[in-house]
Amino acid sequence: MLQIQLGKERKAKSNDPMGRTRVGHWAGQTVQEAWEAGRGVWKLKPQNALAESEIRIVNTSGDTLAIGTITGVTKADDRFIVEGKLLSSDPRIGQKTPTPHPSRNSVHYC
Repeated sequence: MLQIQLGKERKAKSNDPMGRTRVGHWAGQTVQEAWEAGRGVWKLKPQNALAESEIRIVNTSGDTLAIGTITGVTKADDRFIVEGKLLSSDPRIGQKTPTPHPSRNSVHYC
């Protein structure tokens, strides 16, 4: 599983390739908003991401915010956007991740 950890909410860059106005995690964030914030834009190895079947998006407390399948990656300058399908009713959403991040890096392969 590819796991992405979101930090605190911040304003997205004006040229965000996904058209987002904010990124990170914030109070009241919906599963859809967590999915959009979490699936891009990251420095990652596309072949490693494509070797995984799922992506789990978590906050710094280890709470699972969103889970989706991985169907591809799209290049965005020197970074990548994970493509896939949000599994909005997955029972793991809202639960603690069983694989906490071992480092400060947002991208983790479990």
